[in-house]
Amino acid sequence: MGLQNIKVSAQQLLKLIPENMFSKLATITKVDYCAKVLQGERVFYLLLYGFLHSGKLSQRKLEQIFCSPSFKFLFNYSSDMKVGRSSISERLSKINVDFFKQSYELLYKELGKHYSEKEIFKMNLMRVDSTMVAETCNKLKKGFTVGKLADKKGSRRHQIKYTMAYDGFAVKLAEVLDEKEYLSEDRAMPKVVEQLIKSDKHHSNLYIFDRGLSALSSFKSIDSQEARFVGRIRTNRKMQFLRDLKTAETDIDLGKLELVEDKVVNLFNNESNRFDDTEYRIVIARFKEEKDTTRPQNKGKVKKVENEIYFITNDFELSAKEIAEIYGKRWDIEVFFRFLKQELSFSHFLSVSDNGIKVILYMTLITSMLLMLYKKFNELGYTMARFCFGLELEEWKIQLAILFCGGDVSKYGQIDYNRGIVKKL
Repeated sequence: MGLQNIKVSAQQLLKLIPENMFSKLATITKVDYCAKVLQGERVFYLLLYGFLHSGKLSQRKLEQIFCSPSFKFLFNYSSDMKVGRSSISERLSKINVDFFKQSYELLYKELGKHYSEKEIFKMNLMRVDSTMVAETCNKLKKGFTVGKLADKKGSRRHQIKYTMAYDGFAVKLAEVLDEKEYLSEDRAMPKVVEQLIKSDKHHSNLYIFDRGLSALSSFKSIDSQEARFVGRIRTNRKMQFLRDLKTAETDIDLGKLELVEDKVVNLFNNESNRFDDTEYRIVIARFKEEKDTTRPQNKGKVKKVENEIYFITNDFELSAKEIAEIYGKRWDIEVFFRFLKQELSFSHFLSVSDNGIKVILYMTLITSMLLMLYKKFNELGYTMARFCFGLELEEWKIQLAILFCGGDVSKYGQIDYNRGIVKKL
């Protein structure tokens, strides 16, 4: 697809950012207090442009971008403004995170309006999972010390866990976790789920997670708050059969799977050493094409391959096929994580300060929202969406330069370029 076939342009999407958003949030959060050059709005656009422009972003690259005539020209900033890498680093470590958090929340609501009711209904499926990012230069003061030794002195790589709830369009909620207790997904994922349940007054969300969340206490907590979930448990989980839900009329065709059992059970509580009273639904499915379950020798730690999957849920209304399809959508968050890391520099730390890490998180998610809309409207893949979005910005800079210099823009590409992104010159 060429740029001439783009249905919704990058300029149009950037225009969806409310004009008065920055001034209002700057007043509320006081983000510009004592800031001369790197004000909140400028940091916002610097990071947004940087994510779209550079493959692996760094503070030195941000310095070059900010000082470049093309960046200043595009966003109508004074040509004599300059900043150094150290200034960017210090600003990221101290700037008010609430400015970026509230920007994200406002844009989530604004951009979410461009989805249909049917699409919004699908967005009630909250895929919850975590991803780890490691800092290899040992500059990260906090974080998990796991993984291989980085050098002979015995220092280990520091890592931080990002636990997110992804609805298929954007991240509804994200947590930056750097304390050792959150290495366990049974502690990390409930932290996000609990917050979402509190904000979901009508209990419209359905939470999807993998076997990382497996503690009975987590299941009970979600169920006690009348929230719904679909997860997966190990096939050797100890349970007590109560009743069968599978009948002669039950559809056993689950796509790549076929239904084996659909039953109601009690799970064993290891703490009390007895079966818990809460009822859960277990859907057991088998792959139609059998997998080779032979474990390879001398291959280190590998995942056990099984031919059966045990789904767990507290929803007794959904069909077994719907449960399998819903769990299948959990993979979307894995694809989303890969998109953030491969396309938006999320595989490394642009800032190693606590404050800077959160600022970069929100700006990464804001950029991803714009690209997700661009991808949706123009029917593109993740990589091509980012490429075309960035290419449009480069084209637009040339077009503005032609207009500014009194040239005839109609001769450049034969396209109407009388549209501005941020401010008309």
